Amino acid sequence: MTRDDTKKILMRIQSVFPNWKPAADLRFVVDTWCEYLDEYSYEQVLIALKAYISTDTSGFAPSIGQLVDRIHNLSCPCELNEMEAWSLVSKAIRNSYYNAETEFEKLPDVVKKAVGSPSNLRNWSQTDIESIENVVQSNFIKTYRIVLKREKENRKLPESVRIAMNQNLSIEQKGVVE
Repeated sequence: MTRDDTKKILMRIQSVFPNWKPAADLRFVVDTWCEYLDEYSYEQVLIALKAYISTDTSGFAPSIGQLVDRIHNLSCPCELNEMEAWSLVSKAIRNSYYNAETEFEKLPDVVKKAVGSPSNLRNWSQTDIESIENVVQSNFIKTYRIVLKREKENRKLPESVRIAMNQNLSIEQKGVVE
């Protein structure tokens, strides 16, 4: 999004939320909004703003984070809900006594992260049905919620922040290995 596009968005916000009073230095406000929204197109931000305005009942102008959240909610494909994810895992468990690696690879990435490893599928396949339906399912759903939330939050981060985080993680991992 360009600086001129950012100005248009801020003018729309001010026209819909007349009580919104940005900082005295408007150049700084425009620069800040432009910096945080530069990875998105004007159309994406405009649609997110329209969605926010159409559904907001608070009367407060959106923050940058609220618009980014709307952009991702509107543009990202729907994730599996907890029971849909569990259904895939349950099917994988039934076929995992001998084929855990193959079954694990069939799972969507976010479900794989919640499962952990093919060995978990193999171990669960050797567990009695009642434990699977109660304990394993409950633990998987809790883990899946956490993984899904983390994935959603990471997708909202600017590219530069994700790169910096990955570099820090790789440095830390190297330190652990050495």
